[in-house]
Amino acid sequence: MPLIKKAIKEGDRLKVTETSIDVLNAPSDCDWTRWGMLDDRKSTRMYCFKKDTPNQLYQFLLKDGSYVFEEDFTLSIEGLSAAQNTQKIAMLSTPNFEEVVGIKDKEKGEPILPIPNNYHVYMQKAGTPEHLYQFILKDKTGSFTPNGITRDWFGLKAFPADTDWNRWTMTYDSNHYQLSLPAYVFYAFKKGSNNVLYFGRYGADGDQEVVPKTDPASFYQVYSYDPADHPVDKEGDQYYGQAKCGKLIIEDLPGDLNISDLSMVFDGIDTYLYLLIDANN
Repeated sequence: MPLIKKAIKEGDRLKVTETSIDVLNAPSDCDWTRWGMLDDRKSTRMYCFKKDTPNQLYQFLLKDGSYVFEEDFTLSIEGLSAAQNTQKIAMLSTPNFEEVVGIKDKEKGEPILPIPNNYHVYMQKAGTPEHLYQFILKDKTGSFTPNGITRDWFGLKAFPADTDWNRWTMTYDSNHYQLSLPAYVFYAFKKGSNNVLYFGRYGADGDQEVVPKTDPASFYQVYSYDPADHPVDKEGDQYYGQAKCGKLIIEDLPGDLNISDLSMVFDGIDTYLYLLIDANN
């Protein structure tokens, strides 16, 4: 079974808890080098590939503090090609964008967050880690397919030269940006470090697509690490006093651990980091 440590985000710090995460009843053919997590406000869910398959995912549900394998349930990722690097994924969940911001709790009359019913999978472009492909679980099916809500790929911009493109993840932090693309956040370790995470938020202008360059729509949006791409004097671009890019520090992590991968999960209130510890520790 994998060794997974958990940390909670507090400002620009992620504090590791003492308890390791238990994964129960996992099949022997789980490929823990390819895994991801998300929260849909009903449960925090963990996924890993079925070994020796390019697109089959097992699911684990959080029950009584442990992640329990859901038997007879497998998801698939469709539309894959040689363009995608299937050796690493990230996952998140978003609300339906047609829902209205500020839905009221019927009993208390207070605003509540829309339920995130859309499950996303992300992969890098083979040979180009700054290019992310998006797959979304199609309603009433067991298959992730390209696009579905927004677009089927995104870019990454201005991340430091020492970004570790093999250890990255994503989340949808709607604490302030409800039903908004800036809620998407990309995270990656600093190369050679187990306690520094770079992050960038979606919303900066990127390069041009292969379409008529006179069309403003030819510019795609990216996740950017450059503060200049998130100006505070631009209307609607302030993130409630919080930085849209920068770095986070992981605290209280034993120094002798080797972090092989990570997942970030937002449960509607808090952001949690899950660290996959190399089995050789």
